[in-house]
Amino acid sequence: MNIRNTGAFFVIWGSLLLGLLLSLIKLPAAADIISPNYVVCVLLYWVIAVPEKVNVGIGWLTGLLFDLMLGSTLGIHAAAYAFMSWIVACQFRNIRYYSLIQKTLVVGSVNCLGQFLLFWVEHIFGVVTADYHVFWSCLSTMLFWPLVYLILTLVYEAVIPKSSLEIYDL
Repeated sequence: MNIRNTGAFFVIWGSLLLGLLLSLIKLPAAADIISPNYVVCVLLYWVIAVPEKVNVGIGWLTGLLFDLMLGSTLGIHAAAYAFMSWIVACQFRNIRYYSLIQKTLVVGSVNCLGQFLLFWVEHIFGVVTADYHVFWSCLSTMLFWPLVYLILTLVYEAVIPKSSLEIYDL
């Protein structure tokens, strides 16, 4: 592993861990309903930006860490995050060239599908911890994602110079 890969490794995993930690912060009840899904924002950014480094496996591992941190049924978030990563990874070549508004709509739609999958699986297992207000977080995630996109793009380009990036452009 050379210096370039080491820097990318720490930036990617550091941002994912920061997203996990931000998701643990409890807000007041009214604000907690509309808090964005930080982990999904960061995970989908990396799947779009560097799909050769962040893919379905990383999505599954991130979801598994989230399950362990929340104490929820093991594998529910892992399956949802892997599913969301898979949807974006299958179309990353197209999504990469979308405008920021189009990417925001894609991330919002994929997050909504993932939230629906979580809601549905929790109903199947009978451990419903969410209600229909969870879909408000889809809207806030969609509104929050452009900020995450811009910040992570600046951070990643600072760590990895543009000349050393692979054939993909951010």
